[in-house]
This record gives sequence, structure tokens and C-alpha cells, in this order.
Amino acid sequence: MTTVHVRLALDKSSRGEVLEIMLRGEETRRNVEILLGTLGQQSDCQPLDESATVDYRVTLVKS
Repeated sequence: MTTVHVRLALDKSSRGEVLEIMLRGEETRRNVEILLGTLGQQSDCQPLDESATVDYRVTLVKS
């Protein structure tokens, strides 16, 4: 379901807009990165520390 929300956010955003996506779980991160790669989007995924409520922060500029 997360990939659906990411895709909707991408569809609503303008070219050059910065999107920051907070993710939970390794499988979710992999699925989102696969989606972004399929759509031709370059992203930067950073793991967060264990005290955070999310596991990863993905940042991208919509191309």
C-alpha cells in the first residue's frame, strides 16, 4: 500500500519538487526503491537511528 501512496504523491507533485518519504521496514524500502527506479526517479535513502519512529528517509527531486 505504501507504494500506492508514493505513486500518488509523485503524480501530484511538480517537476523539480523535493519529496521526503518516511518508511518503516526493509521490505517497504525495497518496494519503494523498485517503484522509483521503474519510474526513472533518482532517490537517496538514509537509514535512521534506532530511536526514530521510522526506519528510513527517502529524499528525491521529481524529474
